[in-house]
Amino acid sequence: MYKGEHSERSLFRPTRPSVPGGVTAVIPAWNEATTIGAVVYAALDARLVDEVVVVDNASTDSTAAVAVAHGARVVIEPHPGKGEAMRAGVTAAAGDGTGPGPGVIVFLDADLVGLRPDHVDGLVEAVVSGRADMACGLFDRGPVANPVFLGALPVLTGQRALRRGLFDQLDAADLHGYRVEAALNSLVARRGLVRLDRVLPGLWHRTKEEKLASPVVGHATKVAMLSIACWSYLRFAFAHRVPQAAG
Repeated sequence: MYKGEHSERSLFRPTRPSVPGGVTAVIPAWNEATTIGAVVYAALDARLVDEVVVVDNASTDSTAAVAVAHGARVVIEPHPGKGEAMRAGVTAAAGDGTGPGPGVIVFLDADLVGLRPDHVDGLVEAVVSGRADMACGLFDRGPVANPVFLGALPVLTGQRALRRGLFDQLDAADLHGYRVEAALNSLVARRGLVRLDRVLPGLWHRTKEEKLASPVVGHATKVAMLSIACWSYLRFAFAHRVPQAAG
C-alpha cells in the first residue's frame, strides 16, 4: 500500500496544468476498511486530483470512518452494486468547485495494494492531454502475463479516467453492478474514441478469497463477479459493439 509522506496539499503540491472543472477521484467501496485509507492518500497526493469522493456502498465495517479520517469526502449509496456506486460518486463530485462538476473523473477500486500518486496522475494526464478519451490501468501480473491481459483479453478494470460527459452518455440499464465496465469500453468503441490501456507497475489488490468469510466463499463470489462482467462483454459483442483496445 502507498506509504508516502502525506501532507496538507496546499503545502506541497507543485504547479499543475489547468483542467476545466477540475478532477475528481471516485472510489466505490464495500467493506474495505483495511485498504481504503492508503488508496485515499494516494489519490489525494496525485498532482492532478482536486478532490476524492469515497462512495460507501452499504458497508458494514468502518470503511466510511477510515475514509473520512484519511481526508476523503464520503457519500452513501445504500443500493449495492458497483455501477450504482460509481453513478453516486459522479453525481456527488464537485471537481475544483468552479463549475457544475468536474471535467474529468478517475475511478479507483477501494481494495488496491500498491497504488501510487503517479499511477493516478498517469491515467488523468492521458485524458487531460487529449491522448486518450479513456485511460485504463491494469494490475501488474508480471512480464509473462501482462502482455496477455493487455492484448488478448477484455479489459475490465476499476482503474480508469475519462471525461464526465462521456460517463453521462451511458444508458441507465448499464449502470448496474459490474456490467458498467464493459459498457464503458463499448461506448468508447462505438463512438470511435481512443482508449489507452496500460499496466500500473506494482499495482495489485486484496482478492475476494482474502476479504470474505472463507476462501471458498471468496472464490465463489469472484467467479460470480467475473461471470457477470464477461457476460456483459459478450452481450455488447453480439450487439456488434465489441470494445477495441488502443495502444
